[in-house]
Amino acid sequence: MAKPQHGNISSNHKKKALTACVSSLIYLGVSHAALAAHPTITPQTLHALTVLPDNEKLRIGDRISQVEDDINRLLPQLTLEEKVSLVHAAGKFHIPAIERLGIHEMWMSDGPHGVRYEIDRNSWAPAGWTNDYSTYLPPLTAIAASWDLNMATLHGNVLGAEARHRNKDLILGPGVNLARLPLYGRNFEYMGEDPFLAASLVVPEIKAIQANDVGATVKHYALNTQELNRTKVNAKPDERTLREVYLPAFEAAVKQANVHAIMGAYNEFRGTNANQSEHLVNTILKGEWGFQGVLLTDWNVDINTYDAAMNGLDIEMGTDVADFDDYFMAKPLLEMINAGKVPVSVLDDKVRRILRVQLSIGMMDKHRLSGERNTQAHRDDARTLAANGIVLLKNDNKVLPLHADKLKHVLVLGPNADKRHGFGGGSSEVKALYEISPLAGLKAKLGDKVDIQLMRPASSQFMPIPNDYLTTRHWTGTPSWQINYYNDNKMTQLASESWIADPQFNAKGQKQFVDIKANIKPLETGSHSFNIKADGQVALYINDKPLIATTQADQRHVISKAMTLTAGETYAVSLRYQGDKQATLGWETPNSLYNTEQEYLAAAKKADAVIYFGGLSHADDRESIDRPDMVLPGQQDEVIAKLLKVNPNTVVFMIGGSAVEMPWADNAKAVVWGWYGGMEAGNAYADMLLGNQNPSGKMPITLPKKLTDTAPIALNDYNATESLYSEGVFIGYRWFEQQNIAPLFAFGHGLSYSQFDYSNIRLSSANIANNDMANDDIADDDIITVEVDVTNTSKVDGAEVVQLYLHDVKASVPRPAKELKGFDKLWLKAGETKTASFTLTQRDLSFWDVNTNNWLAESGQFEVMIGASVADIRLRKTFDYQHKAKP
Repeated sequence: MAKPQHGNISSNHKKKALTACVSSLIYLGVSHAALAAHPTITPQTLHALTVLPDNEKLRIGDRISQVEDDINRLLPQLTLEEKVSLVHAAGKFHIPAIERLGIHEMWMSDGPHGVRYEIDRNSWAPAGWTNDYSTYLPPLTAIAASWDLNMATLHGNVLGAEARHRNKDLILGPGVNLARLPLYGRNFEYMGEDPFLAASLVVPEIKAIQANDVGATVKHYALNTQELNRTKVNAKPDERTLREVYLPAFEAAVKQANVHAIMGAYNEFRGTNANQSEHLVNTILKGEWGFQGVLLTDWNVDINTYDAAMNGLDIEMGTDVADFDDYFMAKPLLEMINAGKVPVSVLDDKVRRILRVQLSIGMMDKHRLSGERNTQAHRDDARTLAANGIVLLKNDNKVLPLHADKLKHVLVLGPNADKRHGFGGGSSEVKALYEISPLAGLKAKLGDKVDIQLMRPASSQFMPIPNDYLTTRHWTGTPSWQINYYNDNKMTQLASESWIADPQFNAKGQKQFVDIKANIKPLETGSHSFNIKADGQVALYINDKPLIATTQADQRHVISKAMTLTAGETYAVSLRYQGDKQATLGWETPNSLYNTEQEYLAAAKKADAVIYFGGLSHADDRESIDRPDMVLPGQQDEVIAKLLKVNPNTVVFMIGGSAVEMPWADNAKAVVWGWYGGMEAGNAYADMLLGNQNPSGKMPITLPKKLTDTAPIALNDYNATESLYSEGVFIGYRWFEQQNIAPLFAFGHGLSYSQFDYSNIRLSSANIANNDMANDDIADDDIITVEVDVTNTSKVDGAEVVQLYLHDVKASVPRPAKELKGFDKLWLKAGETKTASFTLTQRDLSFWDVNTNNWLAESGQFEVMIGASVADIRLRKTFDYQHKAKP
């Protein structure tokens, strides 16, 4: 087995990198046939993905072939000061130009599912543009749920074309951190919990982005798996866990997709920031993998000049100082170079990488591609992407699809029924021209012939003030309440600040002193009754004037006090609590936004169909904050349970990017997971609910029954200071299998309106003529082909994601019972049979051997399992592998 590469990259390796870059730029032509055969890709979409003309291919090829020569021409002409200027930001989202040499400003933009609205050059304020709208695509969780390489290509092409049209050079995505923890605020941005799935999908995504003369920026390298104290938490996985679980998607991005840029993580890695980790950056990323692009920081990352410079950071993009020249990689770096502490050669390597990216994407090419934005084709693509990511979790008695010709009255309920999600979540927010809500999608689909009634159910529990009235926004754009924690009961010694979605606080048995505050704006003029339910001492202030106050610290309080408020005016509200239990602030307005229990249950009994659009929003799924638990916010569980009791055919449609508990799931006949669906979400949801789109998505995450079933919580390895990754390689479904814990819905699970039969599994090796491998030895360099026939046994055309899991029957180290090592999405007409095909290599059989610091496939028996999910294995076959020493 070849040893990992270290140190400088050979000229041969550079040639391979350039060849890969050319392949990246013409990638869409390679996949044209597969895209043309895809049933859900329209002719308009296919037109957008048509191969580049031959002359365009030649021009781009000529450009790429000249990159290294152009770098060698430019680098000696740069002064030391000019070189230093290129390795740090000159504004919030760009590095400077050196116009005398034709080097332009290099502009970057969030986000991973749509180009972010324009930010002011030197501040976080919106630039105020009126032409910075972009297509809002489904986030990458939905792409992961499609289990479809073509959907990743489609997503990347739209993103790349729109970024280019907005004159961006690097798009800050895709994200590939794994969903280790259901509470993680950024799970919705990423590609699920499995390293193989994420690695497989990120490659076509990157290639499609970069085919538009835009650099992709894979993030966040590495181990950014929680937002709790994200800039300081110290990630300390063992080496095997790092290599097998948290690095494969980044490795594929570098080796297979030739990604131009990688963004480092906020967190520390083994005691130092990930951006300046010698092991992560110089040893692995730039050494073993031969990465030729740039490593850049996220914004406001905890680095220092010497370690960042020497350990491989190329661009510093955000530091909390008043002047860009005071960045760690600015004047301080120049001073260290002049003092001989940092060699000029180190700086030259960084500048070479920056120039390599700029030249590769055509920043100095007057014929650079121009891109396109907000086209009808892109809107069609958004709808296609949303539809292909929808997962049908449960469909007892064939409740779905609904039949439009039998519907006269449809009841729609839930917090997501008429909510839009694009402008929230953090750096991934998108300013879309429009966003179709689920309610709007149903109305467009069913027309005036069907009465669609929207209701907002009230809970019997004490309800916090809804965010409809809030004017306070978290920096991610989400209506939120600021919560300040104090060390003293007089609330003078501020300990920390954070944000919460609702004026509802649970101290969980620990004595705390908190101030929960926001600005609210009444919708109507009249008497508003402020209601407090608390165990402990509370005080309520309106515009800094006391309205309610208690003195008993160990008593339950249910207090109400009314005051007249004026519609349109803003009021500062502050709820101060001292105690170790809970406090909630609610109110009664002149006219409630909610329907009573009697009203909505009566309507549910009479309706021809009831659809509850529940789940999460970006008040829950958002950058910088983790969720406090897996419970559906806003007492949704109570409402859903009551709806199911009066109408068992109620369709529960979940929207969100992370797992939630579903205590009512056993009583539900129809459960759907729709993710955040982008600007065409409502139309895609309606297509699926009414049978115009056959669902084909599969879960890229495990849905646990309860939070304590998950590894980080069960092992007490989720905190603000240090994460040991104690579960090792047993992330997600691997943990559930190891611990024999039944999840609510398994990884890879997803139903269809069709049914599929699996048969005739067969294995063959390229180096062995005998196709019956039961008694054959597989050599080190063999490629094993696995094939299985799949038949659509129903009368409905549909798609099935066939999944291959591998098990090392007897290993010297603990290995998962099942590891995903292949998937194939087959589109089958009614009655049609096709063959799913997979290949297994030595790497697929291997684990990371800490003794040799390399991949190792041990001799012995392996079991191939083919299934519709990790919990639904249909076929099995074993083979023997023998490690043979090479002569």
